[in-house]
Amino acid sequence: MPATPAAPILTFLALAGITAPVTGAVLFSEDFESLPLGPYVSPTESGGDGTDWTDVGPAGWVRDQGTTPVGSPAEFYGWTFHDRQSWVNTEGDQRRSEWIGGTGTVMVADPDAFDDGTNIDETLFNVRITTPAISLAGIVANSVIVSFDSSFRSEEPEIGLLDVTFDGTNFTNLLTYDGNTLPDGELYLGPLTIPVNNASSGTMQLRFSMMNASNDWWWAVDNIVVTGEPVPEPSTGALALLTLAGLFSRRRRP
Repeated sequence: MPATPAAPILTFLALAGITAPVTGAVLFSEDFESLPLGPYVSPTESGGDGTDWTDVGPAGWVRDQGTTPVGSPAEFYGWTFHDRQSWVNTEGDQRRSEWIGGTGTVMVADPDAFDDGTNIDETLFNVRITTPAISLAGIVANSVIVSFDSSFRSEEPEIGLLDVTFDGTNFTNLLTYDGNTLPDGELYLGPLTIPVNNASSGTMQLRFSMMNASNDWWWAVDNIVVTGEPVPEPSTGALALLTLAGLFSRRRRP
């Protein structure tokens, strides 16, 4: 599947780890810490402490495994949720521990781990996960900021995508990690902040995707926060002027 084109400046900022201050009202946040975790059960997985993973996301999140072949380990079939240290341990680290932004429970798409039990060299790993609808009512247009902690290790042909939809059907790309153009094995870490061209009404949803992956590496995400600037309310002085204007208009005679 071809990559969705990304805005070049945003892609550069993301790969460089450049961030901007996050301000405004919090419209949505998720750190995955409320998810109950169970022990690893597949023979390919070890090193956990019994509170290691789940494939049940937060309320309203929708997982989509697409054309990914059903197989083992179940712990890595699609986007799943892991205790960060258990994930590092079961996969023998391989630079996963260098991500210090992810803490506690993190969201992971790891085709490298899934390929340990299911061959995905031909029928590739194509997985998505979508957030619940996030209200934009009363939010200034083009003021929304998406921020999150991220760990992406590249290798062709995997592609990591962050997209946004305002109607649940049509998606606009916000960020692309394209393993076909990035150096193999390079690790991209950061908190990231990405602006969104939002309307001042309706809703939005975010979709994280790992596409076209064979026995490649991973994308892990944590601490998602969506903010936006509320539409300013009229000041007391402005309200007083409007009241006076109304009084004068009522006193005018034809």
